[in-house]
Amino acid sequence: MNFLFEDFDNWGNLISCEDVNPSGIRRFTRSPLLNAASIYHSFNKLNNFIQYKNSDEDVDGYYIISLGVNHSPEDWTGYNSNKKSLFSYISEKYLADIKIGKAFLLIDQSFEGYQSSWLWDWFHTECSIFEIPPKQIIYVTGNMIVDVFYNDWANANNISERIKVVGYSHFELDMAMECYRKGETENPLHSFNDNLNYKLENINQIKTYACLNKRLRNHRIWFYKYLYHSGLLEKGLVSMNKFGEFSHYFEGKEMSKLEVSIITKNLPLLVYDKRNDELDDNFYIRRFNDQVCLDTFMTVISEAQCNDSDNTMFLSEKTFKVIACRHPFIIMGNKDSMRMMREIGYKTFDGFIDESYDELPAHERLQYITESIRKVDNIKDKIEWYKSMEDILEHNYNTLINKLYKIPKEFNDIQKYCQTIYKKLL
Repeated sequence: MNFLFEDFDNWGNLISCEDVNPSGIRRFTRSPLLNAASIYHSFNKLNNFIQYKNSDEDVDGYYIISLGVNHSPEDWTGYNSNKKSLFSYISEKYLADIKIGKAFLLIDQSFEGYQSSWLWDWFHTECSIFEIPPKQIIYVTGNMIVDVFYNDWANANNISERIKVVGYSHFELDMAMECYRKGETENPLHSFNDNLNYKLENINQIKTYACLNKRLRNHRIWFYKYLYHSGLLEKGLVSMNKFGEFSHYFEGKEMSKLEVSIITKNLPLLVYDKRNDELDDNFYIRRFNDQVCLDTFMTVISEAQCNDSDNTMFLSEKTFKVIACRHPFIIMGNKDSMRMMREIGYKTFDGFIDESYDELPAHERLQYITESIRKVDNIKDKIEWYKSMEDILEHNYNTLINKLYKIPKEFNDIQKYCQTIYKKLL
């Protein structure tokens, strides 16, 4: 596969755009999926699998113009803002080759799972304005069920020529790489036996669960409310920053100021008396909470998104870090998150943890998770319970690490798609 770059050293395209997002990241960066493919390339010592070229080079056959985009689509599209459209930064050469089917534009939003309601119309409107065939556009997103919602929209709007949409969980490979790097140091992650022996030696201080929350999001606030009323807060290692007396609207419900004032009296909750907002976000993204996993029997993963109305399925680094630590887990995130984990090769814990919550609507899901925690808390011999999951925990750890030695399925899908589309022109 040929990839062309205007900034070869940094694998950058659309470099005439100088816009910077609110976080300080450039509007257009390197494609995470291409990074993933290059990691596979290096681990397996392959030659000529991917060809990287300067944008002024000629290539035989088709080529791909790749770029990463960050934050919400409002930030990178130029929609409804004072920013120019992403498409307006495509060079004349690139644009000419896209129009004749020689080039594909790959827009990679793997780091986010946002699904804005207007995005599909924006893509097709921009293609019309710039006279670009939609089939030459490849949109990669952290929303792993993006194809369902795009196809529903396209069918409803009688769209025959469509863009290629790809759902891809980049943080899976990202955390596999971090886990591998940590294994190369003098302080690798704990093995299953390390976890087990620690718990045996410190049984009286081991909590039932961990639930770590940093950035305030409404679903996390509501889950904290349900935990508060369940009486389970003292059973876990729970972090929660203080939040203001607002309504905190979430999936059709609001909190009263009185209730907020009651449930926030003991905030912030700190784990090990350490604040979780002292360093930049990148530190916390890369950090494994291995000590927290030692001191608890399972993790309630406080994922980035949970709203049913968001029409997304997003699995972040939070989920895969727990797998790397060989810890049982509940995903407090999008509906059917555990089902998705099984689809991508992991084993979940039904039979050990009640996973009936996974299919429920948002508020019922959060409330049922507290009942799943309570059922685990009521287990008398939690050591035997933990030991009985060794095969699952090792399978999940190995599945994660093996991602380093497998080309992402999504990358192969894109290659097949481009080959098919290009052959039709010949």
